[in-house]
Amino acid sequence: MRRLPLCVFVAIFALLALRGRASAYPQFQFSSGTSRCSQCHYSPAGGGLITSWGRDEAGDTISLGGDGAFLHGLWAPPAWLALGADVRLAAIRNDVGGAEGPEYAAFPMQSDLYARFALGDQVSLYLEGGVRGDTRPADTTIGGRLDTVSDRLMSREHYLMFRPSATGFYLRAGRFFAPYGLRFVEHTYYVRRYTGYDLYDETYTLSGGYVGDDWELHASLFTPPPTSFPDALQSVGLRESGGAVYAEKRFGAMSAVALQTRLGTTGEASRFEGGAVGKLWLEPARVLFLGEADFIRERVSAASFGENQFVSYLGATFFPVRGLMAGVAYERYQEDLSVAATARNGFDAEVNFFPWAHFELVLFGQYQIIGSGAASEGPKASLFMLQLHYYL
Repeated sequence: MRRLPLCVFVAIFALLALRGRASAYPQFQFSSGTSRCSQCHYSPAGGGLITSWGRDEAGDTISLGGDGAFLHGLWAPPAWLALGADVRLAAIRNDVGGAEGPEYAAFPMQSDLYARFALGDQVSLYLEGGVRGDTRPADTTIGGRLDTVSDRLMSREHYLMFRPSATGFYLRAGRFFAPYGLRFVEHTYYVRRYTGYDLYDETYTLSGGYVGDDWELHASLFTPPPTSFPDALQSVGLRESGGAVYAEKRFGAMSAVALQTRLGTTGEASRFEGGAVGKLWLEPARVLFLGEADFIRERVSAASFGENQFVSYLGATFFPVRGLMAGVAYERYQEDLSVAATARNGFDAEVNFFPWAHFELVLFGQYQIIGSGAASEGPKASLFMLQLHYYL
């Protein structure tokens, strides 16, 4: 009974202050000496609140120094409670190639709180949420921004999980993305935007599987939030129902190959996806290669029309010194494989600097060639973003 007041307080606070982003840094798999994503995250598929192991890694191997523990080690929550927070401030230059020219903006990009309650040795309750980012509010004054906070509240992850141990079988139910693909922090990557994993598209999901030392399997059924749910629990995407399977095999502490499939339907249209993910860590060169390729068959029932699509990512991340990682990537998305003009090519560069535990500075750039398969043709678009990230 002594736990109840604090549990209630944290749960209410975590649902009233917040915005959630259930993503991770797949670049740290293998490169940090950790082969399983769930070693650093409470989620069996990675992403979200980090464990004590993940916090130790953040301070001891990823950042230049500091204490990665909650509140920088000033206070340790009891063993049955884990807490966390993320804040990101962003400045962007976005040019879509229009006559109006590039757009500049600075805004709070992320403000999340996390709470995990251990309900015994095998069951846990996970809560996450936040305030949706607002690049161009109607009223840019402080008062105006505060007045709109209640309209932008969102809880994107909350679930119950049965997991007897760090490895072995698990079962969880609630709101979260079904495990699938590379779960980058940035939703601008094509393998997130065009596979059903874009920002604010989280579904209510029943997921189960097995996590071993050198392999894991996740199978999920999902559905969109009911329309009767409040705005804070709604999604904004395709509102698909369906299922997904992700299976990963790891080879030592340097590589992994995964196969995946996903079916999503809205009633009017359906999408069947199938693909693969690859990860390779070259310790002598301090380089991690990440790749994903998915073929998508989309069919519109009413029009008896279908098209084949393709989306892919291929990138390399270099870790020259402790506290710094730099990466480049090539992406391709083709909305209809039979029409060359539907191709979209993306060229990305990103630098992440971790000067001290809990702090990160990110510089991200993306250049796109839209509507053509040739590098010299088609409209051009670019995005440059500077982020300051702090977590508790």
